[in-house]
Amino acid sequence: MVQFSAKEGEFYSRFMREIEEVNKTHNQSVGTCIERLAKKNPTHIALLFQDNSWTWYAFNEESNKIANYFLKLGINPTDSVALMLKNSPEYLFITCAVNKIQGISGLINFNQKKQALIHSFEKVDPKLIVVDGENLPSFSEIFEQLPYKNNQIFVVNNKKDIPHDFIELPSELKSESRANPTTTTNSTLDQVAYYVFSSGTTGLPKAIMMKHKKLFTQGLFLGKVLANLTPEDVVYIATPLYHNLAIGQSWMASVLSGAAAALTKRFSATEFWKEIQKYHATYVAYVGEMPRYLLNQPPSEYEGNTPLKYMVGVGLRKETWEQFKARFHIEHIYEYYGSTEAHRAFVNIEEIPGMIGRYTMPGLVLVKVNPETEEFYKNEKGFYVKCKIGDVGMALVKLDNRDFFAAYRDPEKTKKKLISNVFRANDCYFNTGDLLKLHEDYWLSFYDRPGDTFRWKGENVSTLQVESILNSYPSILISAVYGVPIPHTEGKAGMATIRVDSTIKFELNDFSRFIRDVLPSYSIPVFLRICDELELTGGTLKVMKFNLKKEGYNLKLIKDPLFFWNSSNKKYDLLNNSIYKEILEGELEI
Repeated sequence: MVQFSAKEGEFYSRFMREIEEVNKTHNQSVGTCIERLAKKNPTHIALLFQDNSWTWYAFNEESNKIANYFLKLGINPTDSVALMLKNSPEYLFITCAVNKIQGISGLINFNQKKQALIHSFEKVDPKLIVVDGENLPSFSEIFEQLPYKNNQIFVVNNKKDIPHDFIELPSELKSESRANPTTTTNSTLDQVAYYVFSSGTTGLPKAIMMKHKKLFTQGLFLGKVLANLTPEDVVYIATPLYHNLAIGQSWMASVLSGAAAALTKRFSATEFWKEIQKYHATYVAYVGEMPRYLLNQPPSEYEGNTPLKYMVGVGLRKETWEQFKARFHIEHIYEYYGSTEAHRAFVNIEEIPGMIGRYTMPGLVLVKVNPETEEFYKNEKGFYVKCKIGDVGMALVKLDNRDFFAAYRDPEKTKKKLISNVFRANDCYFNTGDLLKLHEDYWLSFYDRPGDTFRWKGENVSTLQVESILNSYPSILISAVYGVPIPHTEGKAGMATIRVDSTIKFELNDFSRFIRDVLPSYSIPVFLRICDELELTGGTLKVMKFNLKKEGYNLKLIKDPLFFWNSSNKKYDLLNNSIYKEILEGELEI
């Protein structure tokens, strides 16, 4: 067993003390925490949004109105309520309200379109749906394909008065009771609070069941304990609330510490430091793209003497970390590694740039894998091989207590992510799908996500989902989608190689319109290659992507027609040497 450093030992000791305290009271939830804060710190600011603020007492009352109304509508424990909302106070009021009556909030990614959006609602199977004004147009496009009546759909934040035949939720709440519902204390740590969607590595997005126990654990681990948060702190939430990073890390850090949450509608690199100063924010959860976007901004009068002390997140490259620290002088940057589903994580307590932590977490193991075939190496007994210093391996999480594992709502999807007989007969591990590299002194760095997902613009993209949509285009016979690195960017950009039907004309502008209509912006392949043949595996007839990834969009290696997604005119244009050079030098906005 690897020994903890002094900092690691002190951190894990404090964390375990907090966990032991949580486990003393089984009947706990987000809702019980809010009610406790409303009673203990009634005048303390709970939420900041634009120029408005709510105390914990006021926040609790807003949630109570919704909870009591939903109870009258017949929402029962384990019933789900789907939310298709941009970041807003109403998002937090509603999820808290649903929590108080032991319902489950289904957090819909509003960037999804048509097929993926319909699929998400089907997986949540909600009794009610709440949608905001900005999302009404895209929701209305699919409403007729959903099995719901108009009186099951509620609208909030309809600022532009978009016409609809649904129910305006604010009007229904005007005379509703603000008292705590009697149901709140029926909640337990083992109950599901949210359905949070993964990228859907086997196709369409999968709904992950997020229990209170998981939420409390990560809120303490990555928030209250790691950053020593108190009610005097302010947690700035810049990522979408349908993400675990926002609802599970940042919001839970606020709820468990009593710190105020400063919510912004969306991340803005130009407004970031201004809002940090405005709200006196001390803590931010980040994805790797955020620091890079901030570094690309010209110097601002607001970036000096910042109150921001803690940045805690994922995906920050070494060079970006060092540049960010040197320019903005943030006191602490903590990079970690974990997955929404799993219950183990690494965290870089020592703040070593480029690392995600040390190999010290029991139950989270690295096993050797062939990076080309993605097959696991096995020893003479048929068991998996653990990594040594210098190896790259797949991260697996041991499942001793399956109740703590955030399984998918679909049992079959869960089953596909579990592997048995890893180190002994009948053991069970969750396959994260992530490759990590083991360095000297057991430091770890993120290496790659080789399977059917890649990360781009802060979102996980399912290659199979994009392929399914591309293959539905009339003139496309088969497609292969994969991630490719672009210099001066974080993550990997999407690239699609397609084979077209010679009997049906492939019209690039029409295809561009199709892509724009059916895919979220982050899922649109940045590069498009048209080839005569795609190499298939012998047995499963799957497209072999290794060589495609290796060639990428390199004009020197590829003779096939090659195009890039022009974000300014939202269509595919020919990739020529001039554009290729701009991309490599980071001069073209992707």
